[in-house]
Amino acid sequence: MEQLIYFGVFCLLVLALCIVRPNAGRIFLGIFFLIMATAVNVVLVLVAPEQFVALGTQGAIVPSYKWSFEHIVIVAPALFGLLTAAYEIAVGLLLLSHGKYVKWGLIGGIAFLIGITPLGIYTLANPIMALAMAYLLTKNFEKSLAEIVRSATRPRPRSARATTSATITDRTSSEGADPHGWN
Repeated sequence: MEQLIYFGVFCLLVLALCIVRPNAGRIFLGIFFLIMATAVNVVLVLVAPEQFVALGTQGAIVPSYKWSFEHIVIVAPALFGLLTAAYEIAVGLLLLSHGKYVKWGLIGGIAFLIGITPLGIYTLANPIMALAMAYLLTKNFEKSLAEIVRSATRPRPRSARATTSATITDRTSSEGADPHGWN
């Protein structure tokens, strides 16, 4: 139960971030999905693939989930884990993209979160994060994370700096302030 409370608070913070700073929320969720795919699912496949069976049998809220893990996932838990990780990676990369690809990532993320909610009590806060992603569906994201980083780190051309400097000087002198910055 304690794990659910912590995760619930985390999901509420993600929801708040998505409402206040939608682009930052989208980027956070994209990175979150990539981390969960690689640091949790891929590592679990490498270390203890049988834990994928335990994830669905030791606390499943919906009986059909328990049955499918006991009869389907048990046949190839490593494959199931890798497919889950691949799906999460796809969602994460789509979220870090732009335009309609972000929308597809949001839809995929919502489906994933709602789909795994019945796995146990620890996933009952997933709908809060899905709500955050549903809110992001109302926004447009024209730049990918790569484009945002590139534009933030790209030096401005010299002529743009000179133009900006001249504009500031013109503005200050026209406002009656000292154009040389002595005041």
